[in-house]
Amino acid sequence: MPSEAPACRKALQDASKRWPSRDRENDGIIGDARHQKRKSDHNLGNAVDITHDPASGCDGALIAAFAIEDARVTYVIFNRRIYNRHRAADGWRAYHGENPHTHHCHISIDANKRDDVSPWGWSDAHATPAHPVAGPVEPGGTQPEPVLKKPVHADPFPGVPLRRGARGVLVRRVQERLRALGWEIVVDGDYGPHTEGTVRGAQQRWEVVVSGVVDDRTWRALFR
Repeated sequence: MPSEAPACRKALQDASKRWPSRDRENDGIIGDARHQKRKSDHNLGNAVDITHDPASGCDGALIAAFAIEDARVTYVIFNRRIYNRHRAADGWRAYHGENPHTHHCHISIDANKRDDVSPWGWSDAHATPAHPVAGPVEPGGTQPEPVLKKPVHADPFPGVPLRRGARGVLVRRVQERLRALGWEIVVDGDYGPHTEGTVRGAQQRWEVVVSGVVDDRTWRALFR
């Protein structure tokens, strides 16, 4: 029998704690009969749906923006858009599944991290996501689909490639961005062997030249 991932339960608990009066109609973790007919992370308890209720403040766009920054998350679907961690460089893409996910935000998590009950981003009333998703849309509404806004720190390429041995604020910025996208990396401003290896892994995933050097193309993929 599948069991609800503690991380998914925590996601709902944190939402209810911040917005006690929020609508819970479309909340869910374990898949229903419809989910059981197809492959779904819900069937293993490794996905959570959080009801989109902008009237209470529990806006699906806000939940989605926080979720994509969490290392436990593999992908997020909301309002006809999908964000995959393994395709982070592509940002939000159009989603053409049968369910447009306009009534809730779907969050799938890594099965290896299902027991991680760290607070979710929306648990802190003073926190704001680094990459906001475009404004709320009422269920069934006609507002534009959410898209990933330009990150506040997505400056143009600085003009100097960053490579092993570099130090400073630009290296720190790259490390922070890699960490926000789910890579395990220490943010210390020192472009050492671990940072170089992480950059190589990211370049391979984004299908750019694997050099371990943050050049123009890698910078654009990183901050897209």
